Amino acid sequence: MKILDIRNNFSPELASKEAALALLKGRTVVYPTDTLYGLGANIFDTEAIRKIFAVKKRSDKKPLPVMVSSIGMAKAVAVIDSQRERILKNFWPGPFTFILKKKPTISFLVTAGRNSIALRMPSHTFCESLIRDFEGPITVTSANISGEESSPDPREIISRFLEEEIQPDVFIDDGVLPESDPSTIIDLTADNPRIVRINPTNKKNLLSILETIQIK
Repeated sequence: MKILDIRNNFSPELASKEAALALLKGRTVVYPTDTLYGLGANIFDTEAIRKIFAVKKRSDKKPLPVMVSSIGMAKAVAVIDSQRERILKNFWPGPFTFILKKKPTISFLVTAGRNSIALRMPSHTFCESLIRDFEGPITVTSANISGEESSPDPREIISRFLEEEIQPDVFIDDGVLPESDPSTIIDLTADNPRIVRINPTNKKNLLSILETIQIK
């Protein structure tokens, strides 16, 4: 596992380019987001996706959320009409995950056999840089062993992964991330949108969120 410390001795710009190159080569990358550290791989690379499951010791019966950098990129992997596009534009970028019908080009390995895909557009400078350099969607699942608590502290995450035989290939260390809640998850696969999970911060604006996600 190669560690790139972007707080002290490695520029974020160079780290982003190196991480993007690693993704292009089918490797896995841990990177900071607006919630926790994410574990990324090219969603169109089957072997890289299999490695994500191996690193996390996670069942492939659980779908992997995907990070995009624009509505255009989201439309390349999910079915998005004008109503859903309006909803996405209201909440992205930010701590919201939207479940949408997937395009046929997306492997069922990513979606655990489902016809839907979970998309995120984090509000985070490094995420934006990484996606821009990679020029494609990547997984944004939490960087932890499945079933264990996620940590905002890279030292704890690195220490835990070093105990395992299969590790991420690259780790972007941005220091301890600010305390934050998991993203709010909204299912837009049907014409009656459903809130699957809401974080405490968004709960304060629940009525406004419910009004905004209505498909008319």
